[in-house]
Amino acid sequence: MSGFARVSFVGEYYNQAIVNVMHYRSTDWAPLGGNPFDDVLAFVDAILANMKVPYLHCHDGNYTLRTVEAVGYNDAYEIVTSSPLIRTVDEVGTISTAATNGAAPCAIISWRCGEQAQISGVGKSKRNRGYWAVGPLQDASVDNYGHLNYDMHGWLETLANAMDNNVSILMPTCTLHPIVVHEAWASVLGVRVKTGRTYSDILGYRVNNVANFRRSRMPEA
Repeated sequence: MSGFARVSFVGEYYNQAIVNVMHYRSTDWAPLGGNPFDDVLAFVDAILANMKVPYLHCHDGNYTLRTVEAVGYNDAYEIVTSSPLIRTVDEVGTISTAATNGAAPCAIISWRCGEQAQISGVGKSKRNRGYWAVGPLQDASVDNYGHLNYDMHGWLETLANAMDNNVSILMPTCTLHPIVVHEAWASVLGVRVKTGRTYSDILGYRVNNVANFRRSRMPEA
């Protein structure tokens, strides 16, 4: 292994921050067995090249992808970047603007995960799964029964297909594998304690037919 990376897509919708996170691992970083995630923006650019177009095509013009930010870790999941790596994007979604119920409505991409591999500790997560919440959704993207319409479902399929693919980098030469990072917890003398951290490779996806909501994006009463 040659380390891990946490990559955040930081967007803005009417002054509300919307952050989605992906994790990656690398297995074939060549030069002296170093870490490709240590202050190297090349992997951020490679992820953007793979995901930006389908990602923006799932958002309308009121949404702006401000930055993509990354933090690198070694095999023990210790931070190796002295500060977050930031690539400024400042591009808006490519769907025409239309009525929406705000930032909370979203679509869910569920990941199909492989077997968990240990990073640290001894425990494994009981929930070997992960997801991405994509939004906000326009009113017209959801029918009266809460289902995504045909166009939105297709755009999400295109995005998910890009996200679950490995990402190749030419300079420096390495391949990034999308993963889900899990934490295992146990109760010790009545106290909740983290017992381990694992990862599982993303092997596939399912775009949920029914729209959902992010509580963190709900307006205050």
